[in-house]
Amino acid sequence: MSTPQQNQDITKIRETCPVFRVLIIGRANAGKTTILQKVCNVDPNTDPIVHDAHGRKVSPPTGNDTDGSLHYCQRGQHDIKYQIMYPGSHFIFHDSRGIEAGSADELRIIRDFLRERESQTLLENQLHAIW
Repeated sequence: MSTPQQNQDITKIRETCPVFRVLIIGRANAGKTTILQKVCNVDPNTDPIVHDAHGRKVSPPTGNDTDGSLHYCQRGQHDIKYQIMYPGSHFIFHDSRGIEAGSADELRIIRDFLRERESQTLLENQLHAIW
């Protein structure tokens, strides 16, 4: 149970940084989507709210997702800059989309993304965790 002081502290933090930004990395079909849904306490059928790198909303394709990937993108496509949120959540996720170790191109994508987020001046635009 939280105390009134703890609630005030959380409110102050959320005024400064209303979201917690996370990069999730893992191999394809490792359960990344399941982790995000559990953390956000949403039903497995809840579609995420996704925005591209320019802030434009991306519509999820219709139909069931059978390959374990997030719904917003066709299998094989990848954009780590997409921002993924679930309704009511204070998290923004960036998905590695099954980046596997060993590829120089995939490592470059992650490195460039980390540098871009590191250079952001607003706390809410910086990366807060890597899972």
